[in-house]
Amino acid sequence: MSVEHDYFGIVDSTSSGGLYWDDTLEVGDQFVELVLSAEDEDLVSQNSLDLAAAMAQGLEAFDGLAREALVAQLSERQSATTTFIDRQVDSKGEDLQTLLDLMVDNSGDIAIDVLKSLQLLRVVIHPEHTEGDDPFATFDYAIDPDESDELLVVSFGADGDVIDVEDVTE
Repeated sequence: MSVEHDYFGIVDSTSSGGLYWDDTLEVGDQFVELVLSAEDEDLVSQNSLDLAAAMAQGLEAFDGLAREALVAQLSERQSATTTFIDRQVDSKGEDLQTLLDLMVDNSGDIAIDVLKSLQLLRVVIHPEHTEGDDPFATFDYAIDPDESDELLVVSFGADGDVIDVEDVTE
């Protein structure tokens, strides 16, 4: 059975009893895949869909919060963010110019420049996760999505706070 919502329209049911909806939105100057996905339709309330819609409508602001969380991790040597940046720099080896060519800014602070150059590729909202430790939404970032499957994934709780940052290779 499908669910209808003012923002999402018809949200289709999956064969396994969940919900799925997707679209591509323009966020700033980039296009971002937005996915609404729930494993169990019965756990999704109208209120949780309203929270999901509010997040979808405020993607630029949440993108800003996610990037602030990434910058905050730069002071932690073993954080997901510093590990990701170190790997990007190390993988270019002698050809650091390739990485510099991907940068939107070249201020001389390579860590900040990498973070500024991250592309927001996909946002997945899980409307059944309004309580507990599971992420309500994940924001997937990449520096060079055409050449690498490495992501920085920022997770938000239903309250809009960043709850986790992961360094992921798909």
